[in-house]
Amino acid sequence: MKKVFLFTVALMVFSCGDKEQIPKNILSEAQMVDLMIDIRIAEGKVSTLTLSNDSSAALYKVLEEQVFEDHDIDSTEYITSYNYYLLNPAKFLRITDIVIDSLKVRQQELTTGRRPAN
Repeated sequence: MKKVFLFTVALMVFSCGDKEQIPKNILSEAQMVDLMIDIRIAEGKVSTLTLSNDSSAALYKVLEEQVFEDHDIDSTEYITSYNYYLLNPAKFLRITDIVIDSLKVRQQELTTGRRPAN
C-alpha cells in the first residue's frame, strides 16, 4: 500500500511539470524579462532625480509608455501578463531572477566599464 501511495505521489509530481502552455494573450518569459528590465531602468532614472512625488509619477508614466511603445505592447498586455506570472510563482521567480541578474551586470558594466567574471 505504501508503494502505491508513493508511486501515485511521484506520478502526480511529474505529471504537473512545466508542460503548461502559456495563453496567447500572455507575453513570453523572454519578453517579460526584456520588458521588466526596461521598466526597472525607467524607475531607476526617475528615482535618481530630485522631483516632487507628482512630478516623479508624471515622468515615470511618460517613460513607462515609451517602454511599452518600444516593446510594441500596451499596458493592458503588461498587466495581464504580470498577473499571469504572479499566479505561477516558479515562472515569476525565474523571470525576476533573470531581471535582477541582468540589472546587476549592467550596473557593473557602467561602474567598471567591463562585464563581471563568471
